[in-house]
Amino acid sequence: MKRRVSIYTISNSLSVYRLLAAPAVAAAALTGHRSLFVVLALVSLGTDAIDGVIARWRREETPLGARLDALADSLTLAAGLVGVWVFERAPFIETPFWLLVFLGALTLATATTVVKFGKLPAFHLYSFKAADIGMTAFFVALFLYGFVPWAYALSLGFAALAALEILAVALAIPEFRTDLKGLWWVLRADRDRGLR
Repeated sequence: MKRRVSIYTISNSLSVYRLLAAPAVAAAALTGHRSLFVVLALVSLGTDAIDGVIARWRREETPLGARLDALADSLTLAAGLVGVWVFERAPFIETPFWLLVFLGALTLATATTVVKFGKLPAFHLYSFKAADIGMTAFFVALFLYGFVPWAYALSLGFAALAALEILAVALAIPEFRTDLKGLWWVLRADRDRGLR
């Protein structure tokens, strides 16, 4: 018998925090409060880093939690982009390629998932978790040390590849599922089912 998990979990609370914090992060940027923006954004990024770990550790992973996390991630990314635009836009305007590649791939992956399943992607692929770490490191470096071109290309290039894997997974699965490791695991599971 499968254990029922309450929706009132620590990991879901952290996702709800990020949902509520995103407007405050964006507002701090739009009102020119750089330090407040950085602190609030880093707290949101920190909660994003630990909510999945806590959910797995406490065995509280649920489809609702995955969708809450995906929505919170999207709003946190949007709020972060507001701050980057307000405080650090010059290098991105001068060299927009990697930012546009990432946003294009992410938009395509998100739109495909929404059209096919009516939901935001909440696959939690390993590649996107790794890309999240890379983008967080780039964000921290950007606001503490300034724009580093190779870190920009590396973090957003890898994030674009991770977004393309989301697209591939959305196209490969017949019905919406959460907490998939990656395209290789999806295809292997389909192949194993076909061999039975």
